[in-house]
Amino acid sequence: MKYKLLVIYFLVLALPAVAQNQHMNWLFGFGNSLNFSTGNPVPGGSNMMLSTESSASINDANGNLLFYTNGIDVWSGNHNPMPNGSGLMGNGSSQCMIIPKPGNPGTYYIITTDAIEHACLNGLRYSEVDMNLNGGNGDVTTFKNVLLNAFNGEWITAVRHANCVDTWIITHGKDANSFFLAYHVSASGIDPVPVSTDLGIPVQSNIMGVGIMRPNPDGTKIAMSQSYNDGKINLIDFDKASGIATGISTLYSGVTTGSAFGLEFSRSGNRLYSSEWGNATGSIFQYDMTAPNIAATRIKISTPLSFPGEIGQLQIAPNDRIYVSYNAWPAVNFIGVITNPEVSGLACGFVENGVALNGTAMYGLPWYYNPDYLIPSPLELGPDLTICLDTNMTLSNSLSNVPGASYLWSDGSTGSTLQVSEPGTYWVQYQVESCLTTTDTITISNDTTQISHLVGDTSGCTPFTIQLTGISPSTITEWIWDFGNGNNIHTQNAEFTYTAPGTYPISLMAISANNCLVKDSVTFLAEAFPVTTANFSYLPNRIEPFIPIQFTDQSTGNVTDWSWKVNDQPISTSPQCTYTMEDYFQPVTVSLTVTNSDGCSDEKKVMIFKPTDLLYVPNTFTPDGNELNAVFKPVDYLGIVKEFTIYNRWGELIWSGTSARDGWDGTINGMQAPTGVYNWLITIATNDILSNQIQGHVNLVR
Repeated sequence: MKYKLLVIYFLVLALPAVAQNQHMNWLFGFGNSLNFSTGNPVPGGSNMMLSTESSASINDANGNLLFYTNGIDVWSGNHNPMPNGSGLMGNGSSQCMIIPKPGNPGTYYIITTDAIEHACLNGLRYSEVDMNLNGGNGDVTTFKNVLLNAFNGEWITAVRHANCVDTWIITHGKDANSFFLAYHVSASGIDPVPVSTDLGIPVQSNIMGVGIMRPNPDGTKIAMSQSYNDGKINLIDFDKASGIATGISTLYSGVTTGSAFGLEFSRSGNRLYSSEWGNATGSIFQYDMTAPNIAATRIKISTPLSFPGEIGQLQIAPNDRIYVSYNAWPAVNFIGVITNPEVSGLACGFVENGVALNGTAMYGLPWYYNPDYLIPSPLELGPDLTICLDTNMTLSNSLSNVPGASYLWSDGSTGSTLQVSEPGTYWVQYQVESCLTTTDTITISNDTTQISHLVGDTSGCTPFTIQLTGISPSTITEWIWDFGNGNNIHTQNAEFTYTAPGTYPISLMAISANNCLVKDSVTFLAEAFPVTTANFSYLPNRIEPFIPIQFTDQSTGNVTDWSWKVNDQPISTSPQCTYTMEDYFQPVTVSLTVTNSDGCSDEKKVMIFKPTDLLYVPNTFTPDGNELNAVFKPVDYLGIVKEFTIYNRWGELIWSGTSARDGWDGTINGMQAPTGVYNWLITIATNDILSNQIQGHVNLVR
């Protein structure tokens, strides 16, 4: 039975589909492309990408490729070189990324860093792409290779500003500028003066500038690997409003066992994955970001590679899986995949050969900056609802632990959930940090489906059958008749028979189109009365004319009324009565109808006759082998013979049968009986009552 007692409705704050579409096409490595529009990655056609590590690609809101770059050259979505798109001062062995310019649709920044192989001499730079130019195919504007920091490592990432409009470009300097740096990107451009935080991370040589930065989904923590500084993994607390790094902790340090390189968070941010390089048996590790001691949760989730090589970058895809690149000797044309990144330990499902490629990926996969992660969805409370009566409902935010989120409900409460028990109109204002407030309203109404029936209290003698019909002006998906004795029928029109006496409450329920349990307010009773069983006896058993027959009631069941009839003519209303047959024989039918105190009746009829008039017994038979008159047996018209026995003249039993169908063939124990006179005895009974025994003799002639 379907009872709807608790409803939980979530405010939808999942990653918007538009943001996912902008990461739908990946271009990376040596001519590789993957498309995620069907969920699983599908290798695409050839392209111009050539890169050992650095790559970035961006799509429009429908998932169509706009342009891509390796930090050196830029190609349009049609794979043609973009005008003014060559000569960017990035490095194929470093990293690059694409971020939209706030408030300027179609305008993007390509952020590049130089590599340690070039002593990072080109530093951190940006170039502007305007997709409104070149017939919609895009062009690099005059803002090209603009220097932001001449003393920069390879680290680069981006986080959405707390105002939910702007962006922070995040990196780390080296040498004399060895600080955590956050550049503010707004509608007016990139502020060249960063917010600088000294976290005490020494980057005193070019080679120490190698590593990856990845923000968690809400941008409040930045994971940073330092591949050539004890192979460390740092976890940095970041204030998105000020751009200041507010704290740092070390998750891992130990170059002797492998240097950390690639980093990626699961979609929820509850798991962090890292890869190691610097040896020929690269591994992948997982951290539980919800644990009090995150560093202690480090667990290896990969098996040794089946080929000599290193694990490069890790990258989450629109299907929420994390993909793994390899630098192998010789090169391999596939990447790995972590199939269930939210699951703890080995159950996360790392597969070494997860996706086939057209070429090799080496160290790189295209990281994607998702600026829309914290924008509240406009479909927060969903459509108006009709709920069941007496239903408790919780309006709840599925991401109620988002830092900086605040709520204001229509009743003035500010919690992340609202308990609702009455119909009405409710609204919530939702805000994340300094983002614009989003408001949504939902109207909740009660299911008012009603049901009824036409039957009132009813009664009858068992077996007692009732006919029932359910009535409702609304759509009913299931009817439930309860007959008070453990039996149910699930149809609108029901028929039920009570076979045991008793009083039974009958109730009607139903399931409405809204899956609500609806009850009829009226419960009625069905009373099944016990039955009586008519029976009587009579004496004498041998019926003769002019001899009175005494009939005596032997019925059961609290009898209060009797009705005796002979040939349908009433003769008495007492428990006993007498009837005398005439001198000529005619069978008569005697009936007794009895009624109990509940008005339930039963009738028994008996045909009475003079038995000898219904039986003919021959006096001679000739078992001489000619098959004529060879068996001695009576002619029994109504089957009243119950026993038939033969005796010799000395009174010895020589044969017996149990009906007139049995006959004596004139043998005794298989031997022919001699010619002579034999005696017979027939026991007869009518209506299963012993009536008489008659006897006579028969001549056996051979």
